[in-house]
Amino acid sequence: MLNLDKKTAVKIIDAIACAIDGKPSSAKTFDPSPFSGLSDYGDWGQENNDAIQETPRTIALFLSYLIFSGGRIPLVGIQMEDTWFRPDIYAAGALVKRGHLVVEEPAGDFVVTAKGWSLVAKALE
Repeated sequence: MLNLDKKTAVKIIDAIACAIDGKPSSAKTFDPSPFSGLSDYGDWGQENNDAIQETPRTIALFLSYLIFSGGRIPLVGIQMEDTWFRPDIYAAGALVKRGHLVVEEPAGDFVVTAKGWSLVAKALE
């Protein structure tokens, strides 16, 4: 669990989004409990996710996930002091389809790939 509350997490997410995309993130899903209905990647409904490129919004969310997770992003969300932060279904799915994340089903995590870390480096340049 992160020693971080929801209010501070929202500020961090929005600051990253504003720096990259020029506006606060619209994709901030929090809940007091883990998102157990998403513990299997097959339940993420990616059939219609036709992402073909990384958008500034996706990259900003990706950076937020990494700050909060260190590179292993739980499918059920990132646990914080008073909340769970769920990766955006579309953004995470796009990152998987583009090869920046892989799903490690037994552990229930998204794991950042070398290509994903390269995207991070490019975004921070």
